[in-house]
Amino acid sequence: MNIITQTPRLLIRELTAEDEELLLTIDEDDRLTQYVKKRTPQESKQVFKDTLKEYKNGSGLGRWGIFNIADNDFIGVCALKPSDYDRSRIELGYRLHLKYWGQGVATELAEALVSYGLNKIGLKEVCAVTHPQNVASQRVLIKAGFAKEGIVFWYGEDVPFFRIER
Repeated sequence: MNIITQTPRLLIRELTAEDEELLLTIDEDDRLTQYVKKRTPQESKQVFKDTLKEYKNGSGLGRWGIFNIADNDFIGVCALKPSDYDRSRIELGYRLHLKYWGQGVATELAEALVSYGLNKIGLKEVCAVTHPQNVASQRVLIKAGFAKEGIVFWYGEDVPFFRIER
């Protein structure tokens, strides 16, 4: 198991074959996917397989699991990877189980991933987008140091664009 980074509360690590059900469960919860494209179970399984394969490329980027250090509870998934909509940009994303909302976990996660990206793997910038109505995630990005830089057409709609640079 390859640890990407950690904070006092969070362990961010590569997923393993045994973690597949964790990803499928988070993809099935409509409350957690209301602002992102809904996947079928087959699509979720393919994303999981692709995720495991991508670890072999050694880029330091990818999709990872987030676990509670205190009890190893699965918190959610996060990603720091080239955007599907602009491959020249590295995009941060995350989804957390509902029971972890409102506890500062998302901000702590975003700050940890930005630090990892900028300081450990040498990125010049990290970007993020949110659904226009996802005000909570927009607040998280601002708290984590991102600046809102207008609107981009990604994911089939106009969405707020955020960026942080070294």
